[in-house]
Amino acid sequence: MLNNSLSHGLWERSAPDAPQTSILRYAHKRDVAVVGGGYTGLSTALHLAQAGVKVSVLEAMEIGFGASGRNAGLVNAGLWMKPEDVKSSLGARFGEKVLQLLSDGPAEVWSLIDKHAIDCQPVRNGTLHCAVGETGLDELRERERQWQERGAPVNLLNVQETATRIGTGAYSGSLLDLRAGTIRPLGYARGLARAAISAGGLPESSDQTASGQYTQQEAR
Repeated sequence: MLNNSLSHGLWERSAPDAPQTSILRYAHKRDVAVVGGGYTGLSTALHLAQAGVKVSVLEAMEIGFGASGRNAGLVNAGLWMKPEDVKSSLGARFGEKVLQLLSDGPAEVWSLIDKHAIDCQPVRNGTLHCAVGETGLDELRERERQWQERGAPVNLLNVQETATRIGTGAYSGSLLDLRAGTIRPLGYARGLARAAISAGGLPESSDQTASGQYTQQEAR
């Protein structure tokens, strides 16, 4: 990224090449302008383009340059907070909406990957939230209870089951969330951009993005 091999490390070395984009050089009229070529901006452009909306994405650096291209790659289905704590903090109405969006989030990611053949090495075998000591295990028991009441596929694993999965007995147990998984984050961002191009949202160009300049990605 920006000709710096240390910028995104393994994520860049293992990701497909970025789609070519053009540098914004002149005025354009569009229905929607999306600022930022991360997950949210690219997904927004993709869905708008599929709906026939004319949209341009403006990115100051490169597609996936920020947090979207360099995070841990976890596709999680919830917050570290227990569901009831989320509702207590946000109120029943908005807390419930947030919990539903979080719970459905991984399925939406897997669906986009499948639909658009995004090359990001998805692994869909869940994630583990590990417990330290009995206090941590009690916390996970309660989170398991609350998520299972909502029909979520989460299960508490004991110390032996946890050690088998992660190779250490340092944790007193773990909560397995089968909705979740992992991806190569930069590959996913670039895949969303390619999908948006295919949908008519981002035309390809022979121009390369320069540092500090805006990438102009148009929807037709």
